[in-house]
Amino acid sequence: MKTVHSYFCVSILLGATSSSIFAAPINAVIGLTNSQIVESGQQISLEPNAGTLLPLQDDFLPISNLQNAANKNWFDEIGQKIRVEHKQRDLSYTGVLTSIENNERSFLISINDRLTSLPLNDFYLIPLEKSDNSETTSIPYKISYQTNQLSWTPQLSLIFDNDQVSLSQQAILQNSSSSTIEIQDSLLHYSRTSAPKVFKAERSLMAMDSSKQSVEYQDNEISYPLDGPMLSIAPYSNTLFSLPSSRSSIDSKIQAGSLYTHNNSSGKIDVTFYNTLGFTLEQDGLPGEYKTFWKRGNLLIPGNTVALNTVRENNSVEVITNKSQDITGYMTLIESSSKKLPSIQTWEATIQNHSNEEQHYSIKQNTNSIITVLEKNKVTQLNANSIEVSGKIKANSKKTITYNIELKE
Repeated sequence: MKTVHSYFCVSILLGATSSSIFAAPINAVIGLTNSQIVESGQQISLEPNAGTLLPLQDDFLPISNLQNAANKNWFDEIGQKIRVEHKQRDLSYTGVLTSIENNERSFLISINDRLTSLPLNDFYLIPLEKSDNSETTSIPYKISYQTNQLSWTPQLSLIFDNDQVSLSQQAILQNSSSSTIEIQDSLLHYSRTSAPKVFKAERSLMAMDSSKQSVEYQDNEISYPLDGPMLSIAPYSNTLFSLPSSRSSIDSKIQAGSLYTHNNSSGKIDVTFYNTLGFTLEQDGLPGEYKTFWKRGNLLIPGNTVALNTVRENNSVEVITNKSQDITGYMTLIESSSKKLPSIQTWEATIQNHSNEEQHYSIKQNTNSIITVLEKNKVTQLNANSIEVSGKIKANSKKTITYNIELKE
């Protein structure tokens, strides 16, 4: 005897609701360009990317209405009261959405019983009423999907204050959907640098407090758990979320410069010095590009942007913050035994300290030839092609160092 199987389809409503009271909080692994969402219920909160829907059980009913149609959220609101806000200008309208002219990329909105046509791509849609979705069926199991409507961007800074440096980290959470998103028991996933999305200024930042969590390195992935209270993000907005910060003592401060010379070098070669600071990280953090600031009272003076590729506890790093205004100098080739290799050269390094403090300096001299230091007490051999002239210079003074090197092929 054959068993007859009956099937029916579960419809999932893809349009997001206008207020968070209509949807349960979602769980998400929030990435820099998209997010992996896990949720269950009658509605999917965000628009899934095509081909990413994953039911989290082996046996499930066939699911329909999963077309990733463009502007579906607009079509869902026809006949409903809405508010539209211009993406660039301070301009908004409230009325009833009457129709979508898809071929002309426009929509009609009834404002005080007067029809107005507006360009579809220029406005954000903000629903004001709950759509009638009585025909949809509640899904009794969880599903997962990817969406581009929720993402985050790291905001990383180094703040120098006398002999201390603060490593400051925040996350900019970005909601590019037309509904409020509520997040709970979720995770920030860091994989690569991504440019932040820009929304209207009046919606740009809301400061949120973070719990005492830490950046986690596990399975060669970098993440941060959002285990605190439920986080709500308004439509088309950015929310600034605090991540763990740390403070370290500055171990070294060197005015460092470098130049390339060859066997045919002649005359005076100016050296540009840069302020280079060294410190040891107190805890794990996020790799990436850090903006630098100098603290002066309650003010912050911007410096260079520096790249920190390894932000792990007890790791020693050196950063170049800005061009030195305290040290200037130049190199002069005094004598050369030959313009061809091998050659013995006599160099003179001149350094001047314009500040009222003693400074540490370093000049790295690079060549394309094999270089040998003939006077070990004045310079240091770094490798086969480089040497370093380094030391201290007193306040408001000038210093000259003469040394000999040999160049070979």
